[in-house]
Amino acid sequence: MTTVRQPRGPIAKRPIALLVGELNPYQQAEIEHYALYPYPERSAGGRLCRVILGLDPHLYLRAYARHNLCSGKWSAPAARLAAAGLLERYPEPLPIVLLGARVATAFGYPFQPFTRDLRYVHLPHPSGLSRLWNESGTFERARALMREAGAMPVAVASSTEVSP
Repeated sequence: MTTVRQPRGPIAKRPIALLVGELNPYQQAEIEHYALYPYPERSAGGRLCRVILGLDPHLYLRAYARHNLCSGKWSAPAARLAAAGLLERYPEPLPIVLLGARVATAFGYPFQPFTRDLRYVHLPHPSGLSRLWNESGTFERARALMREAGAMPVAVASSTEVSP
């Protein structure tokens, strides 16, 4: 059985973006702090944090609001309701990163990976099952999209604050 670390340190109080995933298979019921959590390292959150975004887990936790649309098992109607709730909770101009086809569909968008529009960044799901991540340059492409959207953190040298 995999042990999941308890959230430690600062959690994003003023997030630079909202990361939206499907669900956390390591938890029976969704606990907000565990959505796209960077541990275990091979989890979707761990891959997103370290491999795709190239971030330190503590910086990742401070920089992003993270939510999954479902808990337990996937339900498209429940995901659509959760997506609507997130839009109310996180008003514009906060960038929203949609991770995978099911998440994009729940927000009412077709899945168009490695694209962005005014508010949304569309990326493949970071679980490791998506073959789109196997193409050369995809991590750099994802980071560039995140930077363009103002959704990549920049650590301020003399502070623990995170700024876009």
